[in-house]
Amino acid sequence: MEVLVVVAIILVLAAILVPTLGEIQKRANKGVALKTIRDLCTAAQTYGADNNDELPQEDVKGTDSWAASQDPANGKAWYNALPKAMGRRNVADFAATPRAFYTKDNILFLPGATYPESDRKLVKPLFAIGINNKLQKKDSDGKKPAAKRSQISNPSRTPLFLEQGLPSEKKAAPMQSNKDFDGAPKASAHSMPGRYGGKGIIGFVDGHAEEWYVKDLLTETNMFPFPPTDIIWMKTPEEDPNK
Repeated sequence: MEVLVVVAIILVLAAILVPTLGEIQKRANKGVALKTIRDLCTAAQTYGADNNDELPQEDVKGTDSWAASQDPANGKAWYNALPKAMGRRNVADFAATPRAFYTKDNILFLPGATYPESDRKLVKPLFAIGINNKLQKKDSDGKKPAAKRSQISNPSRTPLFLEQGLPSEKKAAPMQSNKDFDGAPKASAHSMPGRYGGKGIIGFVDGHAEEWYVKDLLTETNMFPFPPTDIIWMKTPEEDPNK
């Protein structure tokens, strides 16, 4: 009888302790994401000061592949330029050892993200963080010049980096589509996961970061609120992010 009582107590304690440990780990993972995204925003400020006020470019031309990341023409892509400026390995440096990209050796690795368990993740780099894809837009010639900090009217409310959904993660809000969770280096509210109780991390141009419920970033019809309320996805609040 006494043995059964002891076993019952152990089971009760385990039932209490396991969720607590899970919450502790989730908070730790969130802390890593907050710090990483803040560090990227700060590095982008330094990059702009050294590069004619420009923000790093959002993406490579063509497919997102290991080979493309090594192309010298893509040295100004944010995931190559910023880690290098921070004294860390950039994406191009992981092309020969892609498995290491999904470890703490990579400054862009987030322990709270659900990366694919299979070797599917080795085919190309999958990003758990992306740059706001609304800032670098095509001009009248069809080119996409780098955005400049001086063009952004409200840096404290304009996202620069945010968490990006991976193919193995579920959408965080009913209005989202799973197809947007592709691990691309460009992100928006449409592809933002809710890794921390439905919340994700957004880093702003001025360098600070905030937690947001994903469901509060989009309308019920999967559109960006316009005119904007608290978050300005474009360079200015007059630009419609839905176009």
